Formats: sequence, structure tokens, C-alpha cells
Amino acid sequence: MHILQLILTALILMILFGLINLMMNYISRRDGEPLVPFRKKLWLIPLLSAFIIMPLELFSMLYAQWFPMPDPSGTGETLAYDGQGVLLGFSLFVLIGFLIFEGLIHPLVIALLRLLLRRDTSIYMKQAVTVVTDTLLLYIASWIVPAIPVEGWLQSLVIAVFFHLIEWILIGVQAWMQQRKRTRAESAG
Repeated sequence: MHILQLILTALILMILFGLINLMMNYISRRDGEPLVPFRKKLWLIPLLSAFIIMPLELFSMLYAQWFPMPDPSGTGETLAYDGQGVLLGFSLFVLIGFLIFEGLIHPLVIALLRLLLRRDTSIYMKQAVTVVTDTLLLYIASWIVPAIPVEGWLQSLVIAVFFHLIEWILIGVQAWMQQRKRTRAESAG
């Protein structure tokens, strides 16, 4: 792994840790609970980060098997792409790109869509727009950065759908937990 890639990976992990810390503080304040103690955060934040990074790594390994890239270095490493780096950097690069798109680009595209249609769009239309914009992001990024191992629209679409599938599963788990919490509160009250 190159030193630049190590620095970028460490920076992205620090951003991820910071975002999870902010999220935990926000949820604690929102629910009126005391803040999570620092000692508990020391093991909880890396654990929560692992729940985000491990599926990305597993997908990266599957991606390397489904869409094999030529290995010009001849090393035969399955976790290496283009002989320049490992897929961890690729996964984290895509994750940060999607987070930036989720916070900046998607709201603008949805607002533009509302303006053009002159009415609110359905949740399915919003999800379709985000998948299409993320597919475009990946495809364009693979042109700009040659080390990104995406060769076509299909590969871009598969990666975008996978990342959104993780998001949809986490939203479903959160909704299920909130429903369970409401049911318990109603039965106790």
C-alpha cells in the first residue's frame, strides 16, 4: 500500500469515527438520555465502524471475483487492483463519495425533480434518483481516477445498488427497533 493511500485510509477512518461519535451524541440528546461515557465509546465506535466496513470489504472481495481486473504486476493478489493498492482504499473512497453525495448532491437533485414535476415525488422515485446519480458518480470517477476498478455501467450499477441495499437494510432494522420500542411502551403504559 502506498503512503498516500495509507494516509487517505486513515483520514477516512477518522472521519467515519467522528461521524459515528456525532451520531451517538445526537441520538442521546434527542432521546433525552445521558451521553455515552468515553470508556464505552472507545470500544463501541470501532465496533460500529466495523459493521460499516466489513460488508464493504466482503463486497470488495466478491466484486474482485465477479469482475476480475487484469493484474499487470503479476502478483496474483485477489485484494489488489491494478497493482497499485488494496480494495480497502477503494471501498472507503466509494463510501466517502456516497456520503458526500447523500449530503449535497441528492438533496439538490430531489429538489430539482420536485421543481420540474411541481409536486412531491414518491419515496421510490427518490431512491431511483439516488441510485442513478450514484451510478453516474462511480462511472465518472472511474474515468477521472484510473485506479478505480470500474469498467462499465453494469459494474457501477451493481456497486451503487449494493451500497443502497445496506442502507435500506439498516433503515428497516431501525424502523423495526422503533416499532418494538413503541409496542413495549404501549404495553407498559
